[in-house]
Amino acid sequence: MLWQKNYQWILRLPNCFLKTNYYVDNEQTYTLKLDASWRPIEVIGSFKAFNMCYSGRAQVVREYEDEDMYPFPAVIVLKKYISTRRINLHCNRKNVAWRDNNTCQYCGKRFRFKDITMDHIIPKSRGGEKSWMNIVAACKKCNSNKNNKTPNEAGMPLIKEPYIPEGNIFSYFRGIKIPNEWNDFL
Repeated sequence: MLWQKNYQWILRLPNCFLKTNYYVDNEQTYTLKLDASWRPIEVIGSFKAFNMCYSGRAQVVREYEDEDMYPFPAVIVLKKYISTRRINLHCNRKNVAWRDNNTCQYCGKRFRFKDITMDHIIPKSRGGEKSWMNIVAACKKCNSNKNNKTPNEAGMPLIKEPYIPEGNIFSYFRGIKIPNEWNDFL
C-alpha cells in the first residue's frame, strides 16, 4: 500500500495510529473528498484523508507535490458511499452577510463583517422567525433606525428581496484557498 512505505506506525488504541517520523506543522492542508460517483462532497484535513486511505475506505486520486514532505492526498475518492444529500446552509450572521455581500439591504453601503448585523424584516416581537426569507444584513445605523417596525412602516424599502442561497461544498469553506490539484474535480 502506498501509505505504508517510509513510516513506522505505533498502535495506540484500536484503529488509531500515531505517525512517528513525520512532523505535521500548524498550517492545515486540506483534501477534497469525492463520493464513489466522483462528485465533491466534503473538504477534510489531509491527515484525516491519509488515514481514510490507509484504512482502505478511500483511494488517492491526486497528491500534493511538495519536495519537503511525504505527499499528502489532495483528492481522494470513497470506495462505496454515494451522496444524495443537498447542502443546506444555516441561517446565521456569517452566512447572511455572505449572501448579501456584506451590504446593508436598506442603505446599500458595504461594511466590514464586524459592522454588519442581522435584521428581521418582520420583527421578532411581531412573530417574525429566524429564517432566510425574513432576515437581511443591515448596518447598525439602519437596524437601529428601523427599530421594531416593518420596512414599509419605517419608510426603508429593501434593496433586494431575501432568498435562500444555494449551498455547495465551498459555501462551508469560503476561507480556504482552492489548490490547483482540485481543478479537474470541481
